[in-house]
Amino acid sequence: MKINTNYFGELEVDENEILEFEKGMLGFEELKKFVIIKDSDIFIEWLQSVEDTTSFAIMDPFVADNNYSFELPEKIMEQLDIKSKEDVMIRTVVIIPEDITKIRTNLQAPIVINAKLKKAIQIILDDSYPIRYEFYDKAGV
Repeated sequence: MKINTNYFGELEVDENEILEFEKGMLGFEELKKFVIIKDSDIFIEWLQSVEDTTSFAIMDPFVADNNYSFELPEKIMEQLDIKSKEDVMIRTVVIIPEDITKIRTNLQAPIVINAKLKKAIQIILDDSYPIRYEFYDKAGV
């Protein structure tokens, strides 16, 4: 399937790799289908809508904070049909400002993905984690 992107132009994507967000991303609830575009040179990935050109920079939050952890609510595990922790992939949205030393990620609203079934949801944790977690010095970016 061919999609148009703002950053990568026209791309061919494998339909089997499309993630289904039943409720969309926060603020973008109308967009339900995304693919992850990986760049092997850096830790940033792109969550690209296949429905329009909207995309989000995302990352493995454990790169920013290796102590990051939370209990996945049973309701979310059921919703995503998660049977094993090996099926779970966690990503967080990244903001890349002009001043790269201010790069930050939203640890309070992780994206939970059932990598096996390609189901995903963005959840909101309690306020024990910041919305704007700067990690330039912490992750050795």
